[in-house]
Amino acid sequence: MARTRSAEYDNIHDTILERAASVFAQRGYAATSIGDIAEACECSKSRLYHYFTSKEAILSDMLTSHVESLLMKCRQTLYGYQDPEERFRQLTRLFLDVYSVSRDQHVALLTCAEFLAPETRKVLVAKQRELIAYVRDILLQLRPDLAHSSTAHVDTMLFFGMINWTYTWYHADGAVTPNELADRTVDLFVKGYSNAPAPANGGTAHAKPEGRHAARHEGRGAKE
Repeated sequence: MARTRSAEYDNIHDTILERAASVFAQRGYAATSIGDIAEACECSKSRLYHYFTSKEAILSDMLTSHVESLLMKCRQTLYGYQDPEERFRQLTRLFLDVYSVSRDQHVALLTCAEFLAPETRKVLVAKQRELIAYVRDILLQLRPDLAHSSTAHVDTMLFFGMINWTYTWYHADGAVTPNELADRTVDLFVKGYSNAPAPANGGTAHAKPEGRHAARHEGRGAKE
């Protein structure tokens, strides 16, 4: 009979992921060693290896958990709303709220995923594409005339471009809350999106289908 993991094991496992995310976000994956992670966790490298077989295993577990959690919350959020604009607003609120409390994991997702093994990264990218598809579908509900245009994907990636890099200037303890930032983002995007003309050439613009998702942020107001 298999032994169940203790609560202590799970707590330590999650703490390692959290502290490793902070190190990866600050130093980058390549510049971070197992020793750096062990130091951040205030434990020995041998104890670290009791929970993870390698630095890449830590990164893989961290990013997979982060994206799967975001996907689950995304589905739960969309389930409660029918109006496309309200769904878009609530989804944007969700993204920025998650980013504000999981900044390090999100920065690691944007900057470290390329270091994963090809097969691991392929699975992660597939999950990211699910998130992208949720937003694209909502935008097409707002603009059904773009259904047969590749512009729909371009517009979706433009939206993620607005929120993915807010971590470079946005503070969690500033004057603007995550929900206020989300509402401002939706208002600016939807008003422009609703009035943007359909492409005259039928939409031949191209964008990489696995554009990096997730979103960078920090929290509540711009840095001074």
